[in-house]
Amino acid sequence: MDKTYLSAVGEALGEPRKVSELATSVDTGLTALIEEIAHFRESSRDIWELAADAAEQTLSHSPHPPDLIVYVSENDPDTAASLARLGQRLRLPAAEHLALSGRDCGNLAPALETASALLATGRYERVLLVLADRARAGRRVMASGLSVFSDGAAACLLTRRPPAAGPVLRVEAVAGRTAVRPDDDPARQGVLTTARLASDSVAALLDVSGLTWEDVTQVVLPNYRPTAQRFLTAALGVPAGRLSLGPVTDIGHCFSADPLLTVGRRAAAGALAAGDVLLTAVFGPHTCSAIAFRRL
Repeated sequence: MDKTYLSAVGEALGEPRKVSELATSVDTGLTALIEEIAHFRESSRDIWELAADAAEQTLSHSPHPPDLIVYVSENDPDTAASLARLGQRLRLPAAEHLALSGRDCGNLAPALETASALLATGRYERVLLVLADRARAGRRVMASGLSVFSDGAAACLLTRRPPAAGPVLRVEAVAGRTAVRPDDDPARQGVLTTARLASDSVAALLDVSGLTWEDVTQVVLPNYRPTAQRFLTAALGVPAGRLSLGPVTDIGHCFSADPLLTVGRRAAAGALAAGDVLLTAVFGPHTCSAIAFRRL
């Protein structure tokens, strides 16, 4: 199977705010979030503007324009208009484009699979992937209490061949599981379902990729509370010392852009050596997908 190569991660974030500031506007227990996360990001800008800022960073590293723009947002009220504005702002008015949503914070996995399938057709050489979201009014704290939503965007370039310069990651495999459950399920049952989905997704990923835990150098999860991340890694059977916490205390949980932000930062900082395999799991309300990247 053809591989997809990921490079040139760009980002755009809202202004930093203290989680403690939410105590006056949110009727929920915030003690653990204040202690473990500290800050989140808030922006008054439109979602597409955040997306455009991140995309411009990505395109500044590419000598060639993308053939296709894939725009991912769960909360954008008008993705068709946003795609048009993106094309104009990026000076790509004739670039093909599409929008993707449906798995909320887990949208990175289907976006990678869709882009990889389109690249494999040979019709496209370069896909600009942009993931952007802002929290909806009154929905700053996750209902599960796992984290605080932040406004931000991440972008990257996906190609059929590895670019000549900069940190490059190869998408080794993607695997996922779905289990739709009633909305009135108890919160505890929801957490257990999430853990089972995560375990099944990672097992499927290791099976389809031929990787083992011995091959996995680092594990990155969404920017949930660190205690929640440690619980999930224990449920997944992750060997001790493999969990790499993202910038959770600085940026909170940036929806589906979260893992890409962390992976991009780690690659740019030289925290991934050539050959290292990084595994991430991404979660939607009823889904979990596991993704494996290899640093070239």
